[in-house]
Amino acid sequence: MYDLKVAWRNLRNRPIESSVPIFVVALAIALSVTVFALSDGAEEGIVQASDPFQMLVIGSAGSGQDLVLSSVMLQGNPIGNIPYEVYENLENDIERVQLAVPLAMGDSVGNARIIGTNHNFFEIRRTQVDPPAFQLAEGRLFTEAIGNTGDILEAEAVFGALSARRLGLNIGDTFLGTHGIGVGIAENVHENVVYTVVGILHPTNTPYDTAVYTSLDAVWGSHVRENDPNNAFPTIAGLTPQVVADAPSSGEVTAVLVSATSFANLNRIAQEFYLEPTLQAAFPGDELGQLIGLLNQGQQVLEIVGYLVLGIAGLTLFLSMYSAVLSRQQSIAIMRGLGNNRASIFRMIIFETLIVSIVGALLGRVIGYSLALIIADIYSAQSAIPIPIRFLPELELVLWVLSIGVGILAGLIPAWLAYRVDVVKHLFPS
Repeated sequence: MYDLKVAWRNLRNRPIESSVPIFVVALAIALSVTVFALSDGAEEGIVQASDPFQMLVIGSAGSGQDLVLSSVMLQGNPIGNIPYEVYENLENDIERVQLAVPLAMGDSVGNARIIGTNHNFFEIRRTQVDPPAFQLAEGRLFTEAIGNTGDILEAEAVFGALSARRLGLNIGDTFLGTHGIGVGIAENVHENVVYTVVGILHPTNTPYDTAVYTSLDAVWGSHVRENDPNNAFPTIAGLTPQVVADAPSSGEVTAVLVSATSFANLNRIAQEFYLEPTLQAAFPGDELGQLIGLLNQGQQVLEIVGYLVLGIAGLTLFLSMYSAVLSRQQSIAIMRGLGNNRASIFRMIIFETLIVSIVGALLGRVIGYSLALIIADIYSAQSAIPIPIRFLPELELVLWVLSIGVGILAGLIPAWLAYRVDVVKHLFPS
């Protein structure tokens, strides 16, 4: 205990020289903690966000991962549209299909996606015995048919919990949609459809909390096209039709979510769409599993960077202690002359490096978890994908072994130098 107290006093007497290696060690530990905590939270968040959608996703041919990200995670733009007939065929396949849900995307209000669908969406369940994932907190579901007042079409909408809070809209309020998804698109307002809020959903901790739900007719009506024989709605006098290639017009949807009566039937349906040149079927679990694999690869790279930074921290600590021992050789000789043996001096130096590494490791955890929480909150607010940050006990053993190991290794040579200090040479210089 005496050696430990002296080591602590020595560090306090050199605040600048002690603080620098402490912060370098802290930053090295903070990097590892932040990377592992965010990776763990992102993986858990992806699983949680996709949990209600244990379904097959049917969409336009292209990247299966992009299809799942846009349709299940609401990330990025839809990859294209498919004929509404695809949904109708699946809906009528009662022997194999338990639930088919059409999704028509391409518009937004205040950065909240407007999703055209029908009441089947509110029957999505994780399993057959679970309650519906999307339930009303207040109000009612939208009416699938739309009306009109003069030249203006009237539609109803149900808001997700987050979108209602962010936009400050309540039941009975009205709004207009804009074409596209993102910021800076206010000039593309669809003035031909006025939406009325009729319901707000309970939170689900999925990206769909940020969405707005309305009927397919409402989405189709806002994208009427000139000379389009499939249009269900006439061009409105005085308004310019929205001539946009990526928006679903009448007779098109962005994707269809399919829940089958059995896993075997689900696989058969998927195989059928694999043969379609313009369509594709994707399993969210498979595609998101590949995404998690990519995240893990990135984590491994950053993990190596963390080890390198920890190595730099060890070198910084070594140089700091080596320099301190060189400058304190006379005081070490005095301590030897007052009765401290070589082993006691050796322990003091090792204790100094251990104290620096342990304090740095503790500070690094505070910085690492705090930084992970801040980054997770920012990303979750932008994407609505939850990123839960939790304490990682499985990481603690590794980090403590590395921290203590670096402290001991960095102190060995300085401690050996102090151990070999010549008392006579430094107390009685010639």
